[in-house]
Amino acid sequence: MELSQLDLDRNINRLRIHSIEFSELSDDDLILLLEKTIKNIQEVSYYWATLSAEKKQILQKHKEGEEWLGGPFVSILTTQYYIEYLKGNTKLTEDKYDKSTNSYKVFPNKLIESLTFPLLKAEIRFNKSMSFEQIKEFRGFSQRIGHKSNVTLVLGAGNVSSIPFLDTIFHLVANRSVVLLKLNPVNDYLLPVFEKVFAEFIDRGFISVVNGNLNTSKYLTKHRSIDSIHLTGSNHTYENIVYDKTLNDKERSLSTFPKINKKPIFTELGNVTPIIIHPGKWTKSELKFQARKIATAKLNNSGFNCIAAQVIVLPKGWRSSEKLKKYIKFYLKKIGDTTSYYPGSNQSLESFRNNDNYELVNESACSTPFMIADLDAEDKYSTSEVWNSTLYFKELEYSDNDSFADVSIKYVNNELWGNLGASVLIKGSNKKHLKPVVDKYKNNLNYGTVAINEWSAIAFIIPTMPWGGYPGNKDNDIQSGQGYVHNAYFFESPLKGIVETKFRFSRFIDPPWFVNNKKAHRLFKNLTYYQANNSKINFIKLIFSTLV
Repeated sequence: MELSQLDLDRNINRLRIHSIEFSELSDDDLILLLEKTIKNIQEVSYYWATLSAEKKQILQKHKEGEEWLGGPFVSILTTQYYIEYLKGNTKLTEDKYDKSTNSYKVFPNKLIESLTFPLLKAEIRFNKSMSFEQIKEFRGFSQRIGHKSNVTLVLGAGNVSSIPFLDTIFHLVANRSVVLLKLNPVNDYLLPVFEKVFAEFIDRGFISVVNGNLNTSKYLTKHRSIDSIHLTGSNHTYENIVYDKTLNDKERSLSTFPKINKKPIFTELGNVTPIIIHPGKWTKSELKFQARKIATAKLNNSGFNCIAAQVIVLPKGWRSSEKLKKYIKFYLKKIGDTTSYYPGSNQSLESFRNNDNYELVNESACSTPFMIADLDAEDKYSTSEVWNSTLYFKELEYSDNDSFADVSIKYVNNELWGNLGASVLIKGSNKKHLKPVVDKYKNNLNYGTVAINEWSAIAFIIPTMPWGGYPGNKDNDIQSGQGYVHNAYFFESPLKGIVETKFRFSRFIDPPWFVNNKKAHRLFKNLTYYQANNSKINFIKLIFSTLV
């Protein structure tokens, strides 16, 4: 239901009245509210995940697992980490700090994490000018510098159902701000879910959840009683909020450009996501495995992710390039039909279908065509998100395997738009002779998340990882945005997050988050319930769903 401006004013006024109370709330009281929130999520999780699957018209039951993983599961896990922080249980220790890289290991931290995300590890890197003592000192945000009355407008994302939740609780804890959460029209069906999840916060006047159209968003972003804004969306939406128009290339190239809306705004704005293929001797089974990983990075959530794979960066003349392309096309076709639930995506796909630069990968009868193209023929998509199920290939000249790292890093840093996340697939990444090459990727890729042998989106479901663009984006050339969310250790100055795993997960099974894993819906459903209460029965169900 659309609210009138009078009703919106009343909601904001109620938040403003209770903002002082919330800013003075003790950590113990906030912990109690968050613990009740976890119970609420547990009670509504089945409805949450199945409703999202129904509204997105998910056609294959196992793909419902995406809605469990990217909805109630990550919401519970992140809330639990925030509670641990508020309890003072996340003190930094020297054994997890690496002075040579100025990094801190943040995952895994528990046995269940090692079991459900085997072989995966994550660290956060900091600017070389920061010492370990400074890293420890400068974390906590309002927990460290003190709380003040504040009202934050969170403009919810329309794709992944946990994003509005995660953005909201970050500002609740990090900034001790009351929140007006305005849902995106694409997934405003989640209103009853979030009203249930945040029930205790809503009752006390700390959160308000509303639906509304573009006019509602415009009214709220300019409202005199909104102190700050958080946006997960597109750079064009950001520009229209801040500058009241979409900027042109010349305006983006200027050192500064005068703002119309001067409220502080935190943003996560997407990426032309690259997956770099480092040359090496890959076997047929390894090519197939990596092709399934790339297909997952493209078709998870039907391609509507700010971190969805868009450009596969290949070494030109590499003996396995054509084979890898062949297997990527094979698995895109094998995965079957999906739905383009996001407004406007079907129209763009239909225009591609009639364009000679594109190749249709799946059956012409499918409701959603999967398309591929050479990026050189469609170079506009090096600087803009495609936001549908299309994948591009870019081949780069190189002299030898080691030099390809320099060539590909320079290309993605300087030619592709955005800096949210990048992936590198490199065989033998744990071998001593390749360490300098792997280090080169880790050190020099200027992205908020750098993933070695994994899709960079995996960092989104690791609560201790910061999620956002690489630091330094200008206001008038915002790229992937400014600021971080998630970040359950509340580091105030992270440089980038790095996730890493082995080149191949297993000879016999794929990771549960792969789009072809037929057990995903059972596994992530049981994992969600186990995460909520650590029940032995749910743990048995979790193990059973993994094996059967």
